[in-house]
Amino acid sequence: MKLRLFFITTFILLLSIYACGSKKKELNEKYGLEEKEKKKAKHKPTLSEIFAESIKSPELEYHVYRLADSTMEGRETGKRGANKAAKYIWDYFVEQQLLFPKELDGYFQKYTATQNDKPSVVLETDVKEYQFGEDFISFFPHDKIDINDKEVVFAGYGIEDPKYNDYAYQDVKNKIVLVVGGEPRDKYGNFIISNEIDPYSGKNLRSVWSSDPIKGYILRRNAAMKHGAKVMLYYEPYYHDYFWRNFRKHFTKKHLEISVKKDSVYDFFINKDIFADITGYDNPEDIHYTKKTRKYSVPIHINYQNKNDVVEGINAIGILEGNPESDEYVIILSHYDGQGKHDGKIYPSANDNASGVAATFEIAEAFNIAKDSGFVPRRHLVFINFSGREQNMIGSRFYLDHPVVPLDKTIAVVELHKLGRLRDLKYDDELPEFYPINVSFNGYNKTSFKKNLDNIQSYNDNITLKYKPLVEASDYTHFMKKNIPVIYFFGSSVYNDYHEPTDTPERVSFDILEKRTRFIFQIIWQLAYQK
Repeated sequence: MKLRLFFITTFILLLSIYACGSKKKELNEKYGLEEKEKKKAKHKPTLSEIFAESIKSPELEYHVYRLADSTMEGRETGKRGANKAAKYIWDYFVEQQLLFPKELDGYFQKYTATQNDKPSVVLETDVKEYQFGEDFISFFPHDKIDINDKEVVFAGYGIEDPKYNDYAYQDVKNKIVLVVGGEPRDKYGNFIISNEIDPYSGKNLRSVWSSDPIKGYILRRNAAMKHGAKVMLYYEPYYHDYFWRNFRKHFTKKHLEISVKKDSVYDFFINKDIFADITGYDNPEDIHYTKKTRKYSVPIHINYQNKNDVVEGINAIGILEGNPESDEYVIILSHYDGQGKHDGKIYPSANDNASGVAATFEIAEAFNIAKDSGFVPRRHLVFINFSGREQNMIGSRFYLDHPVVPLDKTIAVVELHKLGRLRDLKYDDELPEFYPINVSFNGYNKTSFKKNLDNIQSYNDNITLKYKPLVEASDYTHFMKKNIPVIYFFGSSVYNDYHEPTDTPERVSFDILEKRTRFIFQIIWQLAYQK
């Protein structure tokens, strides 16, 4: 009888162990995870592991709940809630005794932006009133203007280059300037600005002034602005369809654009009819043009009314000083803005991206603990919480035009994004055994860098890595375009509550967030301390 009872008890115990193992296997398969191999040798904790232990889920939870609180109203850029969130970040930077960037008066880098709604614009001469969007277009947002003038200054190609300068003998300050596309050639048909030779014809090729429509436009705009022109009218027949097509795309989707300064030039692309109205010529090549001033006596009226309120954005930036003799920087970034409040519903944006901000907070604190313990980073750590991520990434775009540390001394950028969820995992579901981190990177040797990440992952329990291609999808994009090495850590790109009012703190797994943040800290540790 006892023997029989022993066998029954043993069978039930084995059955429960098998069921438990099957459940874990089922969870791991559900979330696309693979079993990790058992450690074959005892691992001696590294310094980065030891200091990573200071990153705790209760602290992460506290910050996520505060940032996703209803009083933050979804943290939409330019709104009251986002400003409150920025102040919360400021206070935390003070607590961690981070330094102000030298270029700023505090932790805030402020910028202005405006939505891309079509403005109301009038352009008329004594002959005709022309239609915005049909006869002329503009991409840059402007302040309101009302201009009446009696003449237009023709400045040729609008080029300013060491080899050729249309502004050499011109005084265009506070004038309306007309420039045309293309660039000058010599009597043999060679483009005189470029040094590139066509191997087939032996002639000089076009320079960027006419070979690249966007750069050519920006260069002309900058030259007109430099010489004080108040309006630049640009006639570019060769790329006419290209610009008009992109104008229509530009206003299809609502997004914010960084505002230009009040003293910048007002620029408009014009069509053939307006060009002929002003000059009396259909073809720019028919105009006998010299570098001396040519003025057209044409009464012209331009009225520009921007329909949108200016949005004030804030990037919050703090610096943890490393070795005083170092001139190198590692940037740790996240975005703190969210979806905001619409139709009476608040979008808390807890995972996207209060979780990333909370992770940067705990990483900053862990490095401070290490520094206070005598382990001063070899490089300076720059913590940036961008706004405007959800509005065309305007915060990071503004930063790249106004960096607070030298871009050529920025050795790496690490972005943290949506770290507290797994795909379709509900808040009351049992957690799987392993927590994947999606990682994308560039600027590093692929093989050796993956080997290093895999090595660190091997002694971090519960962590698996999923390598994804790096595409232009978040704030790191603008650093990547500057050829700065980028590492992007993120959780599931899409989950049930993505950009929904139900993206609440209750649905964030703080165990997952803790382990992911500890792992990322160890990667940043290597960037901060390695020779």
